[in-house]
Amino acid sequence: MKKKILLIGVFILLICGCTNVKDLSYDDIIDTISIKEKKPNTFKKGYQYFLPKGIDLETSGTNYSILSSVDATYYLYVDLVSYLNKSDFEYKNNSDTVYSKKINRNDKIGYVEIKLWENNKYLIEIMYNYAKIEVMVEENLINKALINSICILNSIKYNDIVIERLLNDDELSYTEETFELFDEEKNSENNLEYKEETNIDEEQQDEIKDTDFIN
Repeated sequence: MKKKILLIGVFILLICGCTNVKDLSYDDIIDTISIKEKKPNTFKKGYQYFLPKGIDLETSGTNYSILSSVDATYYLYVDLVSYLNKSDFEYKNNSDTVYSKKINRNDKIGYVEIKLWENNKYLIEIMYNYAKIEVMVEENLINKALINSICILNSIKYNDIVIERLLNDDELSYTEETFELFDEEKNSENNLEYKEETNIDEEQQDEIKDTDFIN
């Protein structure tokens, strides 16, 4: 079993974000979280992460990024407050989904949900490592989107000193762009709608102010 997971992990790390992997099960893909994370190549205030080949950063704020590829748009949210507080939460499998699974790897918790959405598209929601990705794709792209999402979430590294400074400077006060991933009462289905409704001028201003970002 360990040999199978290792082979799958090596395979996914080699093809992360750029190859068809239809033959893998969702469980196989999720199990690769235990594989060593990729080295970050994208830097933000208080954290950094790896962006797979073929995925570009479209826009970002203090704790969110909109990432795009030729076949999908990924909405990344990072909960710096919950990370600093080391918040915990309980997740129960959702029977109303196509796939639902709790993640507990490397002392980090999270979950994966895949839901059938409108126009036969699927909403993938992955929360792990105090961050979350939501992406809507066709059925034949689910595995690819899962792999890309795991590569990103598993690679996130936090800088405690910078995050504490942001909190002390009130830069992470609860405004329109903050949220709590660990709030059990939260309606997660509204997250995708949040960024789609955000004013473009406000996004551009946020991006200009974010001087710590390096392409």
